[in-house]
Amino acid sequence: MYSLTDSQKKIAKWLVQSVRTGLLDEEFTIEWHPTAKKGFPKAKLSGYRGTEEELQSTSITLSSMQALISNKLIIYSTLQLSRRSYVDHTCSTQPRLNQINKYNLTGNIYTAVDNDFNSPDTSFVNYLTPLALANPIGFDEALTKRCFPILATGGSDPTLWDSAVRTAGVILEERLRDVGNISDPNQTGQSLVNKVFGNNGTLASKFSVPSEQSGYRDLYAGIVGAFRNPSAHRLVDPSPDEGGAFIVFVNLLLKKLEDLR
Repeated sequence: MYSLTDSQKKIAKWLVQSVRTGLLDEEFTIEWHPTAKKGFPKAKLSGYRGTEEELQSTSITLSSMQALISNKLIIYSTLQLSRRSYVDHTCSTQPRLNQINKYNLTGNIYTAVDNDFNSPDTSFVNYLTPLALANPIGFDEALTKRCFPILATGGSDPTLWDSAVRTAGVILEERLRDVGNISDPNQTGQSLVNKVFGNNGTLASKFSVPSEQSGYRDLYAGIVGAFRNPSAHRLVDPSPDEGGAFIVFVNLLLKKLEDLR
């Protein structure tokens, strides 16, 4: 973790963005000049190719640059005017007033910014149920057309989720018949699954590994037995969390079937 305030992180992000967009070189100079407000010297940054308004809005401060140095996100050296050469300093040394301070971004600052300063990556939340239903891009078309309109009238109502789950189960069975080339409409439930994924099933030739074939059979038979059948014969009224998880899982099963066409 980095010991930085929000304003210091903002400056680090601005530096990285400016370099990546070509507005600033990885190596740049700042002259710090004393002001009437003690402890708050004014920064004069050289080499910035953006607008003056953009530069002023960043509010680069001496303390912020020192914090970036202490966290090893940048390194700096000062120009010795008598020698006309730069002298490197350790991260514990403070930039000098009334001297030209040269700064270099380190690889650490790019990593820190890209990882949001070691904040946990929460992008996985978008793929978890029921949040995945909030962004149904890539969802099976049949689920989108038949299940979502049901839920649009009351997403917290278990009775509506009951109807949506039942519909999703019917869609799954219809897809098993379609992809498995089963023309008999009376084939349902586990009997249908066996016709598709059994040893002599219509999709048996799709598998080169017998254990994968039996795994598919067990998976789809389990879903039909544990979820499809109960909702087909009685009112289940699942909670929104349970209903959402089931519909998202059915979407995955439909995709796996499409891959076997």
